[in-house]
Amino acid sequence: MEYQEIIERKKAILSTTIKSIPEAVIADVKKQYAEKCKGSIVSYERAKKVIPAGLEHNLGLANPYPLTMKTAQGATIWDVDENEYVDYLMAGGPIILGHKVKEVDEKIIELLQNYGPSTGLTCESEILCAEEIVRLMPGVDMVRFLASGTEADMLAVRIARAYTGKTKIIKIMGSYHGWSDQMLLSSDRPGTGNVHACGIPKVSYMHTIEIMPNDYDALEKAFAENKGDVAAIIAEPTGGHAGTFPNHPDWNKTMRKICDENGALLIFDEVVTGFRLGLGGGQEYYNTIPDLTVMGKIITHGYPSCGAVGGKHEMMSLCHPGRVAGKSAYTGGTMSANPISTTAGYESLKCIQKYDAITKASDYGDRITARLNELFATRKDLPFFAYNIRSIVHVETSCPSGTFLVANSRGVSAEEQKLRTKAAEDIYIALMNEGVLLLGDCKRMYACMQHDENALNKTLAAWEKVLAMIPVQG
Repeated sequence: MEYQEIIERKKAILSTTIKSIPEAVIADVKKQYAEKCKGSIVSYERAKKVIPAGLEHNLGLANPYPLTMKTAQGATIWDVDENEYVDYLMAGGPIILGHKVKEVDEKIIELLQNYGPSTGLTCESEILCAEEIVRLMPGVDMVRFLASGTEADMLAVRIARAYTGKTKIIKIMGSYHGWSDQMLLSSDRPGTGNVHACGIPKVSYMHTIEIMPNDYDALEKAFAENKGDVAAIIAEPTGGHAGTFPNHPDWNKTMRKICDENGALLIFDEVVTGFRLGLGGGQEYYNTIPDLTVMGKIITHGYPSCGAVGGKHEMMSLCHPGRVAGKSAYTGGTMSANPISTTAGYESLKCIQKYDAITKASDYGDRITARLNELFATRKDLPFFAYNIRSIVHVETSCPSGTFLVANSRGVSAEEQKLRTKAAEDIYIALMNEGVLLLGDCKRMYACMQHDENALNKTLAAWEKVLAMIPVQG
């Protein structure tokens, strides 16, 4: 589906009344769900006593309660009550080979038996993994591993400032670049600023400039008003949240051009897109090469401490400890580049290539998108639709994330935003009750190479049941 059609169809959803599951029906769904998930409820009650809000992970929903998983295999997850789910959460995107990859897991077991988890000294796997990333990513000459995507975003910004000697960072609204003070702005939806966290002084944002997605005039203005002091633009190559706010086809190249004209760096946050859209990431897929690349998630395929920054020699060379002459974009991290992470990263990258995982997952993304749209078309009263960027599948029902698209023309009240979010979450809960696990409020599905015809049929059957819960209108 092309960019303009996606935008117009989002606007069409926002121009109609919210199509939701009636309260009585969703109450019954929640009752059924509670009966099936008693073990998860018990876990949640225990967790609330020792974990804030009873939830460590922001990938699922706490409404009505978070699932507690027992095991996973391929494209399937089982919870502690033995309920089975077709998994499209995929740990937030990193699982493209499927859960429990034998070849990777065996290498980790061998590592632990022969070496241990970490010593603080160089392990060969960190060199192998870095070499493989450099070989695959067109914009990467050197790699510095870190413990998370948030850390990687922080370092990329520091490198940009150290290299250019400038201070301002342009951030595209609706993109998530971790939870550091300077980046936690409009990270769910454009124009929302800091609605997430207290404890961040306003001064933390004084060098972060926000602009709306695809706003060419605002981009030009930001450089003009801060002439000579913009260090970098940081952006997702797909658009915010892996394409929830899709980039105009010319947007990446426009950012590249204006950075070059103004001596600024272009940072691509490829935490989700790296090794999912292609072996060369989103930069290869969109044919736009950034100066710095932020990576995470998929480079360790679900194993912990997954973060990295890659880029050109002259920029990455600044990542020394600062005990030598010259500039330093100091970085640390005792567990960064630990043997478990880098072994998992290297072996996963080899398996992704060996099994052609990106193509297989993308083919499934195409198929399920097409079949969902066929199913949605049977309900002429519902403006629902799906679109995909290879294996990243988006499903729009009430479009809570897109309300900024109509904000200037008619205004969107806080109450409408709340209702649209609830409508999407209710559909998510109903799908979970039917054994389909998506990301968050029913907004995104990640495909892996092990999603098959059986998973497709189960997913479509679940959606068909959920659609039947929404009363026919008109």
